[in-house]
Amino acid sequence: MIKISATKLRKNLFEYLDKASEGETIVIQRNNQDVARIVPTHQIDWRDKMSIKPELLVSQEELIKPIEDIWEEYV
Repeated sequence: MIKISATKLRKNLFEYLDKASEGETIVIQRNNQDVARIVPTHQIDWRDKMSIKPELLVSQEELIKPIEDIWEEYV
């Protein structure tokens, strides 16, 4: 979230519109009071911003194995 004055917004309107289109929320202030917000019209998928890709530390068979034990009780 970016907080800016109304004067700064007026001088750099297109720069802040570009930031809003990239997913940033912009809060506009007058006399250090929040008066308005510019919010993006589309939602950014949080998965696209992830820098670390999750990895399994165990094999797929080992991950599912406890489920097999529980499943046998219900069969």
